[in-house]
Amino acid sequence: MNDLLMVFEVLLAIYKDGAYSNLELNKRVNGASNQAIVTRLVYGVLQKDVQLEYYLAKLTAKRPPKTIAILLKLGMYTLTYINSIPRYAVVDSLVTICEKYGKRQLKGFVNSTLKNFDASQISLPNDRFEALSVDTSVPLLLVKAYCKQYGYDITKEFLSVDTFTKEHIRPNLRKQTLDELKSMLDAQNITYTQSIAGGLFVDNYAYIKSLNEKGLITYQSMTSMLAAQAMEVKDGEMILDICSAPGGKAVYMSELADVVITACDIHEHRLQLIRDYINRMGAVNITVQYNDGSAFNQEFVNKFDKTLCDVPCSGLGVVGKKADIYLTASMEKCQQLATLQYAILCNASKYTKKRIVYSTCTTLREENYNIVGRFVKENKDWQVVKSQQYLPDGKGQDGFFIAILDRKSL
Repeated sequence: MNDLLMVFEVLLAIYKDGAYSNLELNKRVNGASNQAIVTRLVYGVLQKDVQLEYYLAKLTAKRPPKTIAILLKLGMYTLTYINSIPRYAVVDSLVTICEKYGKRQLKGFVNSTLKNFDASQISLPNDRFEALSVDTSVPLLLVKAYCKQYGYDITKEFLSVDTFTKEHIRPNLRKQTLDELKSMLDAQNITYTQSIAGGLFVDNYAYIKSLNEKGLITYQSMTSMLAAQAMEVKDGEMILDICSAPGGKAVYMSELADVVITACDIHEHRLQLIRDYINRMGAVNITVQYNDGSAFNQEFVNKFDKTLCDVPCSGLGVVGKKADIYLTASMEKCQQLATLQYAILCNASKYTKKRIVYSTCTTLREENYNIVGRFVKENKDWQVVKSQQYLPDGKGQDGFFIAILDRKSL
């Protein structure tokens, strides 16, 4: 019961107080008797929120108070997806939690609702978009936007992929090659799969964590590496990483060539993340500097050969790693981000002589193709060399967008 109580209290903080799931979980999980099950339950409930909301509406004549709704979501998720906890134990524990939180008069309601709940007996909506929304637990507004952009079949395919649990790592190229890293893993009998970016997919063993702490490797997504590679940095170039935190792409570019990099962000705690990354990896020739990418900076005009614009975005392409993203997703938020993204890209073009790489970890064209398309239409001295939308594939590829823009020759 204590672990279920911990899960409930984490979910309460997320749903009611707007706490970040990873931070709230990390604060509490060390006190769990089974950390794995607590983690799975927290992220599972968040990932299945749309589906659980649908079940809740089918089971109740009117929506219960928020605390009870969260309790029922936890119960429905556990009963549907967790086989290791007996059904009676789930129901009894949640009824006890109900009483503990001062909802004694609703104990009978919680008890009967969960005892009567059976997900297999609840049919999906007749409308195919609504059915896909419930089945994949993706907000309906996003399902419709995706279907308009990609078509129903492709949307269903990428929304239905399983969550990928392996980590993607790369060697610190200042200290070892990819082949040398493979030899180290072979010596430990650790299996790996090489990605198209030149990194490795691995299970996150203690040995892998120790290599990361020593700065011999780093965790970096495949698509993040591809964005840095798209810059095609060359010795002697001046590089701007305009939205750099936590610094992975800047550090990687500093390993690919002898370049001078200015890594910027807007908040001090994010600037510190970049400094910590640089120190752990022993990177050189990177200056960390405060700069608001959306505000024009006269000092940066024509200063850089190339700029990486990995702009703030809705993060919908990495929702498998950030389970609470869907809780606040909206097209209004997307449009606000698009305004910010366009401002950053326009400013970057005034700072840059040769190339801009524009990237996001989202899957909506409003933040991707539309931004780049508008930019080249309004800035005739720039052209799109290549653009690609990556979709989650359940094999380690995140939802990610990369566009390479080059300044036209005079």
